[in-house]
Amino acid sequence: MDVKIKLSSKRLNSGRCQVHFHVRTKTGDRRWYGYTLAEPQDTVSEVVGRIRNRFSRAEDKISLHQKVLYHLNGHYRETDDLMIFRAP
Repeated sequence: MDVKIKLSSKRLNSGRCQVHFHVRTKTGDRRWYGYTLAEPQDTVSEVVGRIRNRFSRAEDKISLHQKVLYHLNGHYRETDDLMIFRAP
């Protein structure tokens, strides 16, 4: 899936960065936004790669929507830590 990605971020007290992203398909018919956490050593290209990877998996019929928004076990972690929502 060919997409355009716009990023903004803020540093958290923990030292990690909360990344807010907007994704638009090249055809412009779909818009999404979401959040991810990045470690201080993560590069912008690594973060963009994780986002692109998630959308390329979605093209293979894997849902963009979260299977689990909240999990009582604090050790649960999605492999790419992305929360994605459809933009209005």
